Amino acid sequence: MARHAAVENEHELRPAGRHAVPADGPDVSSRAGVRNMVLAMIALTMFVVAMTASYAGAFAKPTLHHLSVAVAGPEQVVDAIKGQNSLAVTAVGDDAAARQQVYERKTDAAFVVAPGAEMKIYVAGGAGRSVANAAESVGRAIAARAGFVPTVFDVAPPSAGNPSGTVEFYAVIFISIGASVGATVFGRIMGTVRKPATFLLRTLTLAAYSALLAGGVTVYTDAVLSALPGHGWQVFGALWLYAMAVGGAITGVAAAFGTIASMGLTLFLVIVGNAAAAGPVGRPLLSSFYSTFTAIVPQGSGVSLLRSVEYFGANGSVTPVVTLMIWGAVGCVFALGATVRSVVRFPRTAPLNYRAGHDGNDAATARRERAILRPRVPSPAD
Repeated sequence: MARHAAVENEHELRPAGRHAVPADGPDVSSRAGVRNMVLAMIALTMFVVAMTASYAGAFAKPTLHHLSVAVAGPEQVVDAIKGQNSLAVTAVGDDAAARQQVYERKTDAAFVVAPGAEMKIYVAGGAGRSVANAAESVGRAIAARAGFVPTVFDVAPPSAGNPSGTVEFYAVIFISIGASVGATVFGRIMGTVRKPATFLLRTLTLAAYSALLAGGVTVYTDAVLSALPGHGWQVFGALWLYAMAVGGAITGVAAAFGTIASMGLTLFLVIVGNAAAAGPVGRPLLSSFYSTFTAIVPQGSGVSLLRSVEYFGANGSVTPVVTLMIWGAVGCVFALGATVRSVVRFPRTAPLNYRAGHDGNDAATARRERAILRPRVPSPAD
């Protein structure tokens, strides 16, 4: 018995061929193994550095670049405010119109000069505390120079469970991770989209998984944190649409252009998209590079859509909804194109009539074949 076990161990350790792998895994001490380890370490380090540079560049030193404000008051006051740097001014007729501009998400803030040297400053904390604070600072500075008494009003305050207004951002970026990883895992399990049946199965699976992600995050942020309360179905719908957009885009790119392309898209969304989402630092405080992508990447639309349904009565939700639908639709078109191309290139043919080698009739089949094509007997075609 001992000798038999030793022989078995010897066979396990013996290489089966030129490219055999040892029983305990690849030999990392070889030149190829060391090279692969070094390349992996360099790639991971570059990813971490890129993430650090992206987030630091977007969030470390927020500076007001562009703030849209509605202004109601005497003409000379409006003209003076228009002369302020980084302000895009919209003149309105009265106090109510100025306040409505902010609530409808047409401007970031509003300044109203009322009789009696009072200046009302309308902000929206639900759009991001950093933007509200910046707007308040600008308004107070203008009031101080003009000799007005400032009074601040928040037309869309965040909930008590989300005073900084950042839960929307974290919900979106972590659903991004779940949707992108899920799309990759489903591709490994069910295969790349190449057939109509696979396309249908992947679509149904992604829809169900997106609903599961959206439901879990909605319940946690509402029932547990009380951060996004009172609009459960709207929040669920926004998160479901967002997960479908991200997962569908990655699935479609993988089907049409391959795994490397889908990995490139994922890296772009993680490194650039998360920083451009205008979460902890709102869009008016982002640099021109990141603010350009805010309305393009799905993260920016996801954060904006959540804030619209939670704090602004769904005002300003049309553009982010359309953007997310475009992301999902483009992924669907890519996947359909890959399916059609595969069907046209490899049309369905009649299956070969053969039996596996382990079938019990294999010997009888071999005898019939030998009878038909005997050695040394030329076929009639010869």
